[in-house]
Formats: sequence, structure tokens, C-alpha cells
Amino acid sequence: MLPSAKRIAENASLQAFLNSFTRETGLGKIVPIHEIEEAVGFRRLQSQKVMKLGLARQACQLLIEVHYESLVGRHTFGTVLKESYGRASQEEEPLAVMILLIQELHLQTKANPQIQDSTFEECLVRMIESCQTMGVYIEERMNEKEALYEPKQSFIDSEQSLLYGHWLHPTPKSRQGMTHWQQQSFAPELKGDFQLYYFYVHHTILEQESLGKMSAWEMVSQEVEGITELPELDEKWLTYPMHPLQAEYLLCQPHVKEAIHVGLIKDIGPAGKRFTATSSIRTVYSESSKWMYKFSIPVKVTNSLRNNKRHELRAGILVAKLLTHSPWLQQSKTFTMITDPAYLTVRLPGLKESGFETIIRENPFSDGGQGISSIAALVQDPLPGCSSKLKSIIVEQAEQEKTTVANISIRWFNTYITIALQPLIRLYDELGVALEAHQQNSLLDVSEGYPSAYYYRDNQGYYLADSYKALLLNKEPDLLETNGLFYEDSLIENRFSYYLLMNQVFSIIHRFGVDGLIDESILMSILRSELERIKQTCIGAGRSFIGGLLEKEKLAFKANLLTRFHDVDELAEDLEQAVYVKIKNPLHKEEEKVEVAYAKAVYSTN
Repeated sequence: MLPSAKRIAENASLQAFLNSFTRETGLGKIVPIHEIEEAVGFRRLQSQKVMKLGLARQACQLLIEVHYESLVGRHTFGTVLKESYGRASQEEEPLAVMILLIQELHLQTKANPQIQDSTFEECLVRMIESCQTMGVYIEERMNEKEALYEPKQSFIDSEQSLLYGHWLHPTPKSRQGMTHWQQQSFAPELKGDFQLYYFYVHHTILEQESLGKMSAWEMVSQEVEGITELPELDEKWLTYPMHPLQAEYLLCQPHVKEAIHVGLIKDIGPAGKRFTATSSIRTVYSESSKWMYKFSIPVKVTNSLRNNKRHELRAGILVAKLLTHSPWLQQSKTFTMITDPAYLTVRLPGLKESGFETIIRENPFSDGGQGISSIAALVQDPLPGCSSKLKSIIVEQAEQEKTTVANISIRWFNTYITIALQPLIRLYDELGVALEAHQQNSLLDVSEGYPSAYYYRDNQGYYLADSYKALLLNKEPDLLETNGLFYEDSLIENRFSYYLLMNQVFSIIHRFGVDGLIDESILMSILRSELERIKQTCIGAGRSFIGGLLEKEKLAFKANLLTRFHDVDELAEDLEQAVYVKIKNPLHKEEEKVEVAYAKAVYSTN
């Protein structure tokens, strides 16, 4: 019998929380089990390695089974024993362990007057809420089992398969602001669908912009043709789509009530075709629509309240224009930017944002997008008794080609580097444009087994290098009008190394290792060699970036737990700055744990 949904959710939450805590604080040491034989009760631990994690402020130590030790990603933990000094050790439940860790952070903060006070209760509530929400999702989807990880599933099926969420986030399924009954319709994990909510907006308060020949007004008008629920009005009114959650919020706001009262906005209600949430929740998809819509919603997802900012609306347009100046990008058949070619909003007196800010996104998957998968979906931990999507692909490919899974793993990883990693670095080298290419923003076409195309999405995830500013302004002078696009090169290198390397590439290497397909150290050797090769082709920022990846002893790491603990809404901060810490760089030569000769020997079998 499979473990209960509650137990699975608690264990999955513990994996993310423990890994976040140890990586961000630097606490915890993995040792062979024979080194803790003096601990009372150690015989209850069944692994060969154990993490010793001292909680000094609570005068205790945790002894944690390590079932899998990763070079680059998450360790896999098992039973946790709490050893209070002078007392016999006892086994702790996952929730109790997470509460202990939050309490330790709280006590550390209280003892240091230089650190901003924490939000202990907020972090605790979010952790419990995330765990409970995850349990609901798992219980609803457990009967699907292998279908959740089907390699050739459609784009939206892949988007809705992320039951555990962010692999290194302490509250991956925190959804503050969304009630239980709303989850059934609007949580992607529950596969609900819904009609959009419509307003009519008078043209005098409408703001819009479009990259193409068709205006944003015309794009929406084309989409709503034939919807019988919408009354006909003259050309002075625009049919305005909205996420139902945001519509409910807007109708309670004084500025919207006033606009309705004076006759500038008309409240129409739900109508038309049905949409469903993608993995970001606020971007919605319909297979029969030419466009996706990215809305603001009154929900805090993981760390942040998900609002579209005014400057982001224009930024998406301007960066889309800028990218047309890359001949390589325009000609590439395997690297695609999913652009946001238009936006709409409503101007109301005294407000920078009215809450109506809506981004119109391309929908390249109106044919269903068979085999299109986010990297997050490829590498997520499967439910007990199932195989990950990546493992299913590799095993199936090995059977077809009648070779070993190790050989296929190397071929797949090399193809991935060519399809995804190399173009992302090339774009940065050519135009000074770095993308927030984490595993959820990165989509791969794996319909044929090996990656054949890479898609990037997210108009909030562009970083333009200050060192390229003159060049880029010469190409697109309007870039100067929008704040929050240009960043110092050093800051970009920190963020780019985290999102591209630690969040995306390392998640793939970890999945290969934890699934037993190939040793992580072999893929790390391949990655080093490929980065050296790519570096030789770079002449700008890409060369410096790769040099840092290979030579720095430590790299910047986004500390999701500390960001959550101090209640930092990164989307509301200057430069959208979360909390970052420095961690050991697994690519640094001193960290290499396998002889290059061994990796070359494996290559020779390819």
C-alpha cells in the first residue's frame, strides 16, 4: 500500500526544507554512520551516511539519514533523530523537524541585533499551509500515477503535474489568498478550468501597446468574437478579460467602484471559452486560443504577491523588439523566446497600477504541444512507486537504441547543452541579455526523446548588462524609458549563475544521479569541458561569465528560506532583490571528485 497523501506531502516538504536550511545556513555535516556510533539510538538509522545538524540555540542535535548525497542538488533524507544533550535520542516527525528549524532561525535572529527581525509566525503558517495544500494535490492526483510523468504528455498536462513544486523552496505550495474552494478551479495541480471574467472599459481610460500590426484591442476583440454572453456596444468600448480572482478583488476596490459608478467601466461577468492555469497560476492557457494571458492575482505564491507592474508591461515589448536585432536568434530553429507582444491596462486617477495590468503572451502550443515539458516537470520527484519523467525517457531511449542508460544519459545531456545552455550563454555574450532561465521558465521539446527545442518564457526575467548599455540603446533608444532593465554586470553574473546553473542545469544533473542513471560526477566533468569549449567562442560578457563559473570558489545562491523567513517580497523590492548567500561552487576544480580520465573513458563508449 502506498503511503498516505499526508505522509508523502510531509516527506516532500521536509526534503525541500532541510536542503534549503543546510545550504543557506552552512550548518550540517554528512559523515559515515560509524562516526556516530556513540549516539544513543543510532541503530534506528538505516543509511550508510548521516547528517549531523547541531541546533545550538536549542541545545540539541539532529541525526538525519542520508539516502542519497548529491554533488550539486538536493540530498535525499530519511529518518530524523533528535539528540538533546544528556537525553536519549528520539525520532521526530517531519513537521516537528521543520518547526525546530524555523525556531532555530528565530532564536538566531533574536540574538543578533544587526539582523532585521524575522516573521517567525508568518514563516510557520506558510510552511504548514504549503504542506497541507500539497497533500490535497497529491490526494487528488494519486490515482493518475504514471500519467503524471508520461514523456509525451501535452504542454498543459506537464504544467499541471508539479505536485511538489520548487525543489529548493521551504514553502513550495504556499498559496496565501486562495481559498480551498477556489483551488478546485484555479490551482493548476487540480486541473480545473474556468471562464475569464469580462469588463467593458471605455476607450478614454484604456492604455495599450502592441509589437505587431494588430493592436492589443484588436487581439482581444478577435478572441471574443461570437461570445453570446457579451452584449454589443459601440466602438468606444473594449471587451476586457480578467482572471476571476483578480476581478473579485477589483470589484471591492474603491477606485474601481467609482469608475463603475461614473460609467467608465461596466461589470459584465464570466463568459466565453474555458481557460486553465499554467504552473505560474496567473498565466492562463486555452488550446483554442491564439494567446495566453498573464494577469495580476491577489495571491502570494511562494514568496511574492503576483502583480504585474506598469514598468514590466512596456519592458516586455521593448525587449521583444531588442531581440529582433539578434540575427542568430531570428534564424534559430531550436531556440525560441515566447514573447509577450502586447499589453492592456486601465488608467485611473492617482494610481501607478490599477490592478487591470494584463500581458498578452504568444501561445505556440495551440496544437496541444505534445512532448513540451518544463524542466521542472522533467526533474521533479515522482510519487512513490513511479519513475520521474526524465528516467522514463532515458530508459525508453536505451531500449530503442539497445545500449546502456549511461550512454543515453551522456547523449541526452550533451544534446541538452547544445539546445539550451549554449544558446542562453550566447545571447548574453552577443547582446548582454541574461535570462532568468530557471527550471520553470525553461521548456524543452522531448517528443522524440532527446531535447529538440528550447523555449523561454517570462517577461519579468530579463537582465540587460550595463556594459552593453550604449550598444543596446543604439539599437533600441526607448529602452531608456523603462526602469529596471539595466543591471551591473556583477549582479547579473550572480543571478545568471544561480538561475541557469544551480536552478536549471544542476537540477538535471541531480535527477540523473538520484535516479541511478549515471553518476553526477561524470556529468559535471562533461559540463566543465563544454563550458570551456563554449568560452572559447565567446568574445564578450559570456567569456567573463563562464570564467567565473569555472574559477570562483563560491557562487551566489538564492536563499529561498531566508527570503521567506524575513518575509521579503522580492517582486516588490528594488531590483527585485531576494536574499542571496554564497555557497561552494561544485564546478571549481578543487571540488572535482572524479578523474577526467574516467569521464573520457565513458565518452569513448558513446
